[in-house]
Amino acid sequence: MKDEKDRFGDKLRKKQKAEEDTYFAQQDRSKLEKLRESASGQPALGLCPRCGVRLGQREHHQVQVNECSKCGGIWLDKGGLQLLVEREDESWASRWLRSLLSS
Repeated sequence: MKDEKDRFGDKLRKKQKAEEDTYFAQQDRSKLEKLRESASGQPALGLCPRCGVRLGQREHHQVQVNECSKCGGIWLDKGGLQLLVEREDESWASRWLRSLLSS
């Protein structure tokens, strides 16, 4: 008896569930799109691209160098490497490594 009375009940519940699933899937897609737009592949300014720790600044041969205290990464602004190369008679890498080892 109950089956005859509630024969559309299951279909309505399934339809409702499907509409609910569609709604939340659309919400998830729009949130993912917003996250992708905000991230855009660029690291956050002032943070290490490797580990996310705030970068410290120091000067090396009159060029500002960003340095990570956690992983030891060194990051240069655009043109920073070119300036270092132009200012060095000797290999800039060997001088830079020597200054790091003596510190």
